[in-house]
Amino acid sequence: MSTFADRFCSSFFARRASAAVVVVLSAGGLSACGKSDIAFPADADIAHALQANFEQDANNAKARELVQTLGGEKGQLDYKVRRVIYRQGAFEAQYDVSLRMARSGAESLQKLYATMIPKEEAAKLPEQTLAAYEKWLGDNAQTLEKTNPPQATALRDTLRKLGECYRDTKANDSVALMDGLGALISPARDGWYADKLQSPQAQLRCLPV
Repeated sequence: MSTFADRFCSSFFARRASAAVVVVLSAGGLSACGKSDIAFPADADIAHALQANFEQDANNAKARELVQTLGGEKGQLDYKVRRVIYRQGAFEAQYDVSLRMARSGAESLQKLYATMIPKEEAAKLPEQTLAAYEKWLGDNAQTLEKTNPPQATALRDTLRKLGECYRDTKANDSVALMDGLGALISPARDGWYADKLQSPQAQLRCLPV
């Protein structure tokens, strides 16, 4: 059951984007006169650039789908900038990302787990509820232990982690998704470009394992 994390990390956070995406913002001027003249992007500018990259890059389609499943149709990613470093005309932003929920976490878990169960198996369940889905997935992990122990462990870890993260959350609560991410923020005539960077410090928080 590791495909969720694989798709999310490979297409969203832990890769260099195939193409930078521009945000139409008023970019601060950048002078070559010296360090004191460098106009660093504001945290809000960085967040807008990262959000535009996420929304417009075709490689992020699976990540967008997962975010909508976890947070609801109006769930919103929030970016917390930790550090900004000047890199020869551009800026390296180090940041964390969280998900602002648009519905209860229990509802999100039910919808996510429904996608993890084959339709023919889900149809056999006496109830289409979170508890029923969790039981099926737990039983499936036990079955996988005989044929694919790593996959069984990943499934158990996903059920445990997501339950801890989402079960008691409500609409407008914030859930941490990943920490230690990086992006190159480049100035342009009509805004800022965000280009995702590989980050050895990146850590999954509340995402499927």
